[in-house]
Amino acid sequence: MILMRILPGILKELSKHVPTVLFKTVEWSELASELPKITRRMLHKEGYTELFMQQKEYLTPLDINLVHSPFVENSMDGHKLLDLFFAQLFSPHGLFLDIRSHHFNNEGGEFSWHPSNFWTRFDDNFRLALLDVYEGFYLEMEDKYLSGLEKIGLIKMDWPEKDKQELAQLFRSQFGNNEMLFDLEELQQGMVKMSHFMLSKKVHISKDFLYLGIYLVTLYSSLEKTKELYNVKDIYLEAKNLFNA
Repeated sequence: MILMRILPGILKELSKHVPTVLFKTVEWSELASELPKITRRMLHKEGYTELFMQQKEYLTPLDINLVHSPFVENSMDGHKLLDLFFAQLFSPHGLFLDIRSHHFNNEGGEFSWHPSNFWTRFDDNFRLALLDVYEGFYLEMEDKYLSGLEKIGLIKMDWPEKDKQELAQLFRSQFGNNEMLFDLEELQQGMVKMSHFMLSKKVHISKDFLYLGIYLVTLYSSLEKTKELYNVKDIYLEAKNLFNA
């Protein structure tokens, strides 16, 4: 793809772990208009300081210390990272997308984070619909889950019920309830299957969904290194109680 050759460095690096077919599901015109914004953020840190200060305050309940200096050595707290993953989805300010382990330090009982300047702000309709998807899944509210998938553009109202259920099941592959072990390869395989299904239905997703895919890839790449099991539902509910005001 031509796109892969013109991506900014950090996005090109992260995209190695995002199936190429996922990019094909996004409208080219939307991606092309987004690239200049990404470049300004990467090269000139456009919007970085503002989001840094907003997230620093917003994440206070999690006791996460945002810092400007990168780390040489680090250790991971997977539970805290999942807290952060969900908290940023609740945040109306935006989110830092690269949550790979080398951006964190957990020494001396203090969980510190040096965010990179790769960030985005989801369209609010997309963000709120995505939260409906998570809530519908974890609280076993099937109607809300399907409605959320429809609002973020993964399901179309005029699809046969069989197709709606097939897509809904494919998307469930990135969720976990009790005792989930994170495996990046499994996530990638799930993305490939879902992308092929979307292409077969001639459905294009928004750039926000592509960013969500990258955000998930960085989460999985960090958590698979811990080789630990996580009760993701409980962690989601913790974040919901803290940030869903």
